[in-house]
Amino acid sequence: MNSRTALFVLLSLFYFSNIMAQKYETQPYELIQNFEEAELRFYPPVMKIQSNGDFGSLFRYISGGNETGTKIAMTTPVQMGNTSGEPVMQFVLPAAYNKNNTPKAISPNVKVLESETGYYLATQYGGYSMNWREKKAAKKLKEVAASQGLEISGEPILLVYNSPFDVFNRKNEVLYKVIKN
Repeated sequence: MNSRTALFVLLSLFYFSNIMAQKYETQPYELIQNFEEAELRFYPPVMKIQSNGDFGSLFRYISGGNETGTKIAMTTPVQMGNTSGEPVMQFVLPAAYNKNNTPKAISPNVKVLESETGYYLATQYGGYSMNWREKKAAKKLKEVAASQGLEISGEPILLVYNSPFDVFNRKNEVLYKVIKN
């Protein structure tokens, strides 16, 4: 990594940390049912930007690297998962954005999309999100789904709410899409 890239990464992480430490908008959902270790939620559609797991391209988009040069506030959570076997990272855009006013991406690595509405089974855990914690949460959700007669589909989705620099009071969630009958 050259010094210019290293400086960009450090400044991005510092900026991201400061944004996440301030008051921020969080993706809305409706709580449908609370289980002992999980929640059934309904998520309405929101505008998102997506990359192949590349934080930098998403960060550049919200920093003004979009068709209109608009700087866009960071929101939570940052979503990570897999689609068709490929890793993806998504930022949820603020509620003020819709299909008509969301700036197009300049980078071919960024996709602008509107999420589908849907029901999701979710569980929360603290600390830094590590592979073993994600797997434990996903296993718990499968057990809850089976005990409640819910059919889940797809791969687990990881939601991260804190900057990497936040050490205490970290919040992470794992979700599975629920097939609603």
